[in-house]
Amino acid sequence: MTIIASPAPLTPRDIAITIDRHPGPGLIIMPTATAAVREAVEAAGWSWLIDGERQATGVLRLDGVRVTLRPPTAAVRRSAKRGRVPWGTFTLVRRLIQQPYATQQELAALVGVSQPRISQALAALADKDLVHRTPRGWAVRDIDEMIRWWLSTYPGPGGISTHWYGLAPAVEQARTVVGLVAETDAAGVVVSGDVAADIIAPWRAPTRAILYARDGVDLADAGFVPAGDEETTLEFTVPRDPGLWPASGQAAPGLPLADPLQILWDVRRSPGPDKEEAAQRVWNVLRQRHHDQRHAA
Repeated sequence: MTIIASPAPLTPRDIAITIDRHPGPGLIIMPTATAAVREAVEAAGWSWLIDGERQATGVLRLDGVRVTLRPPTAAVRRSAKRGRVPWGTFTLVRRLIQQPYATQQELAALVGVSQPRISQALAALADKDLVHRTPRGWAVRDIDEMIRWWLSTYPGPGGISTHWYGLAPAVEQARTVVGLVAETDAAGVVVSGDVAADIIAPWRAPTRAILYARDGVDLADAGFVPAGDEETTLEFTVPRDPGLWPASGQAAPGLPLADPLQILWDVRRSPGPDKEEAAQRVWNVLRQRHHDQRHAA
C-alpha cells in the first residue's frame, strides 16, 4: 500500500494528481480535509486519515471492507482544548527518571529541545517539588511522586490508532508486526502494554499487543482483520508523542520496547481484572531501576 502524508490541506485537484502519480490503492494522511476531498479519495478506492491537532479520524479500505476509524479518546480531546500538549515536559520527566543526575545541557540533548525550554520545564517541575538541583545536576525528589504526577497529567500519545484481531498469542502478534515494520524501518517500531510488561516485570500472560510506529503499515497483509475494542488483540498507533521512544543507547535484545513510563501507562488501561497488579509490578521495576542508577552514579 502506498502511504502519502501531506503536512498541508489538499484540494480535490491535488488528490487527482497524487492518485494519478501513484496508481493502485493507498492511504493519504492530511491535517484536515473537506467533504469534497474525502469523497475524491474514496471515489478512487483509496483510504484517508485526518491527523489534526484535535482529531484523528478516517476511512480505511481493507480487502474491499470499509472501516471507519473512531475519534481520539476523551483524554486526548481534553488535552487539545487546553492548548498544545507539552511533549517536551513529559519527555523530560521520562529522561529524568532514567537519568538520576543530569545538567540542563545533558537534558536538552536527551529530550531534543533547547536549553531555555529545558530551563522553563525544570522550573515548573521544581515549583511542584518534583525535581531539585544538586551539585551533580538535576534530580527527581521522589520517584513515586513523579510517576504519580506523570500518570495523572499525561494525556496519552495522541496520533492515529487502529485496532486489529489476530489468532496468534499476543507476543507472536507483536513479533509479526515488528518484523513487518522492520522491513522498511528497523528503528521505527516499539512494543508497549502487556507484551512489554511481561518482558520487564512478568506477572500475567499478555492478552493484547500494543505497538507504536513512526509510519503506518497495512496489517491486513500480515493476516490481521479490523476489530472493535472488545475483540482487539493488537493496537497499532502512529503517535504524536516523541518521548515514548526509548532514549538513545537503551535498545535491548529481543523485541524493541517503548519507554518504561509508556509501558506502565498502557498496562494501566489494558483489559483484565488484574491490570492494577500488573501495573504495580512495572511501577516497582521503575522505582528499583531509578534507585539503582542513583546509587551507581
